[in-house]
Amino acid sequence: MRHVLLVDDEEAILYVFRKYLERAGFAVSTAANAHDAIALFGSGHVDALVTDQRMPGMTGDMLVQRLRSVRPGLPAVIVTAYAAECSPDLRNVPVLNKPVPPADLVAAVERALSLAAKDAPA
Repeated sequence: MRHVLLVDDEEAILYVFRKYLERAGFAVSTAANAHDAIALFGSGHVDALVTDQRMPGMTGDMLVQRLRSVRPGLPAVIVTAYAAECSPDLRNVPVLNKPVPPADLVAAVERALSLAAKDAPA
């Protein structure tokens, strides 16, 4: 089972997105901020990251960069109401606008995983 690390500072968003992803067959861990996400990432296997952009302490794109410094090519998706704030330099990171339909979130995670698999060394 593929494992998604879900990060958002809004508890209701974590709950709803977790349900979307679990119904699609993913195992999901949640974190309410980037610092907790970094700790969770370091303590177990994560196949993909789904993060909010605007959070206290560290933005979502900064979190993606930080985790990719440890694991280059980590599949990631940013879901935000502030897409214009996201760094255009992030490679293969789709940015979805909140509110996001469940099927769109699941499809974006699946695409990110698929792209990462294609880019992985043989």
